Parts: sequence; C-alpha cells; structure tokens
Amino acid sequence: MLEFAGLNWLAILACVIVGQIVLTVWFAVIFADPWAKAYGAADKAQHTAEVPMYTYGIGLVCMILLSLGQAVLHASVGVSSLGAGLMVGLFVAVMFCVATALPGYAFLLRYGAFKLAIGAQVLVILLHAIILSVWT
Repeated sequence: MLEFAGLNWLAILACVIVGQIVLTVWFAVIFADPWAKAYGAADKAQHTAEVPMYTYGIGLVCMILLSLGQAVLHASVGVSSLGAGLMVGLFVAVMFCVATALPGYAFLLRYGAFKLAIGAQVLVILLHAIILSVWT
C-alpha cells in the first residue's frame, strides 16, 4: 500500500534541491558541450539559446514528482537502512528510468544523449535514496 502519512517533507525538499543542483552542474558545467553536441548543437551557447525557458519549469515539476515518488516508495516498502535505500534506488534507476528512457533515445538515435541523461538520472536517484534513507 502506498504510504503518504509520515513522509519527511524536509527530506523531500532536500531531494528536490539536491537533484536540481546536480542536474544543473551535470548538464551546464561538466557535460555542457557533449550534451549540446549530442542534440546536434554546435556548442553549449547554441543549445542554451534553443532551449525554451518553460523547459526549466517542466524539469522542476518532474524533479518534485521524482522526489515525492521516491519518498512514497521508500515509506511503502519500509526502507530502514542506507543499504536498503540504495537497493531501492538502484531498482528504480534500472527498472524504471533506464527501461523507459532507452527506447525514446534509441528511436531518435541519440545514444550519446542517452548516456549523459541516464548517468545524471541514476546519480540523482541514488542521491535521493541516500537522503531519504538517512533523513527519514
């Protein structure tokens, strides 16, 4: 049964903030040029100019949903240790994130973008798992 009672809203907020920071650093600093080139742009500046501003709002909403979803899943399965939290996080990352993202990138023939996007998503999911396990 899904458990919403007793969720640690500060931990969920921390997940949202950490997730947004990690994705910003990942895509705008560390892998900015490879990410831009994976989408066919010449460089980071061109890619940034082509991304509509509302995209960042969509990203924030998705991060909130991811954070809340992971918190509900952790509570529902009774995660009570860091190891268990990481196992649930790894399960979510592979069984849901990779399994749903790969087909879209494969149809678009954007395997470079897939590797960068999945690397970021797996990292965020595992960091969420750590935050939720330690703080809940």
